[in-house]
Amino acid sequence: MTEFKAHTRQEHQRALAQYLPGGINAKVKSSSNLFKLLDGLGGELTRIDEIFQDVFKQLNILTTDNVEYMSLWEGLVGLPDDVFPQTDSLTIVERREQVLLKLRGLGALTEQDFIDLAALLGIVITIEHGINNTYPPYSVPFYPISEFGARFIMIVKGSGLFTAAYPPYDVPFLPASNNSQITKLFEKLKPSMTTILFINN
Repeated sequence: MTEFKAHTRQEHQRALAQYLPGGINAKVKSSSNLFKLLDGLGGELTRIDEIFQDVFKQLNILTTDNVEYMSLWEGLVGLPDDVFPQTDSLTIVERREQVLLKLRGLGALTEQDFIDLAALLGIVITIEHGINNTYPPYSVPFYPISEFGARFIMIVKGSGLFTAAYPPYDVPFLPASNNSQITKLFEKLKPSMTTILFINN
């Protein structure tokens, strides 16, 4: 995207002077009132240009560095949420990455889209289709899946998909696992008729 560049005071002053007839010498004499008037107008035009330049910069998520505009970007994609609960305590760069992840996830439909999205979070995953696990021979561990709903099941395998508690357990214990950031994100983005099985490698 082309960057909007503000013109300097002198550039505006010269441009305004060019609109005046050629025989008026006062427009180029720094001591004349006409020159000072054009110089003052040039300064105001530069100030307006700088406002446009800043707005142009902030309206691009890749270049925004203003906290207020970043909050607007986050509001646009629904942040903070249960996937990315932290916003105010993060740097502008980290907040930008979260917004970009949410924007990237808006169009996630294919298997490769989900693999690429996980890679942006630094996680390598593989995806298998439920239809591949409906018939024997099964590879261990296997999940019994009916042929009827198999085409709407996506099996995601990767490391760090769950922050699970493994033995030895403290007594009393409940064998449970907590959803990770990627599992929450995938559950939000998946098509509504799809079921995702997450398997930790």
